[in-house]
Amino acid sequence: MRVFTSKWPWLAAVALSMVLFVAGNNFTQAWQNQTPRARTNPNLQLEDSDPEEQVDRSIAGQITLPKCSVKLLHSVTLASDRPGLISFVEPREGDDVRKDQEIVFLKDDELIAIFEISKEKAENDVNKQFAEASADVAKVELEKMLESNRRVPGSITSTEVERGRLNYIKAQLQGKQAEHEQVVARLEMKKAAAQLKAGKIEAPFDGKVRKVLKHKGEAVTQGTPILELVSPRIVKVEGFLPVEDLWSVKRGDPVEVQIDIPDRDLEIEKEVFHGKMYSIDPTVSNVTHRARIWAEVQNPDEKLIEGLYAKMTIKHGRRASGTAKKTPAATGIKQTGGSK
Repeated sequence: MRVFTSKWPWLAAVALSMVLFVAGNNFTQAWQNQTPRARTNPNLQLEDSDPEEQVDRSIAGQITLPKCSVKLLHSVTLASDRPGLISFVEPREGDDVRKDQEIVFLKDDELIAIFEISKEKAENDVNKQFAEASADVAKVELEKMLESNRRVPGSITSTEVERGRLNYIKAQLQGKQAEHEQVVARLEMKKAAAQLKAGKIEAPFDGKVRKVLKHKGEAVTQGTPILELVSPRIVKVEGFLPVEDLWSVKRGDPVEVQIDIPDRDLEIEKEVFHGKMYSIDPTVSNVTHRARIWAEVQNPDEKLIEGLYAKMTIKHGRRASGTAKKTPAATGIKQTGGSK
């Protein structure tokens, strides 16, 4: 029996084992990559290109669209019209404001002083009164000179008469100049009032403050966002209408909206909100064969929240055309993505 005393045969055996182990792992990984994996996400949602069977036309004169989106109709970011320092922001986040309510004020001490000065100039008519009085005196003096020459020819020299006539004309022109200066002063006052008003931001509609971006003491430039205002009292509900229903639905058709929350059974989903069809997009997607539409829906209790899904029933009261090929001559509807 021979005993191997050299270490090299043992090292060769170990190296061969490692090569076989690595090759086996690579083969297993390649097989897993080629094998399709089943989707395990239970929260997958349907897209706008889902089958048209979801649209409910079971009741004549009605179309019910699923998976419509609730969005705010009025949402603005208010900004300053001039640079300055914020004196104070009246409402806080979540507060209700009224239309034309002054909600943001910039520091305006200097502008107030400029306005008061221009107002004082505009209301001061002393120069006009003095010019009118001077004109009356100059007129009387000129008339006396002319009367004296009528009684005694040559008693008043022609030079003195012309000087008197010039004084009368000068007084009249001073009155017109005083009127002009007062008009300019009123315009300056109007300009100062506009600058003063630019330091106050008013609410453009009844709404709710969603976010306050700047606070008292902060400096702003022209156009700096200060406050976000939304109006949840009226919302837009947006959906996609199949092409064969485009000639049935018209702007102004009444709609009924119900909240539709996936995998939930809530009491709020039974409540019906009313509105009217407002817009039908004149462009049809050649992928989904649908057009974007949206309705204006009343939301007095603010239960329709932006971001929720809803189903919308359009009561058009007309029979659907049943085909997308019977296109009226001047509908203005076109398909995007090229022609076939």
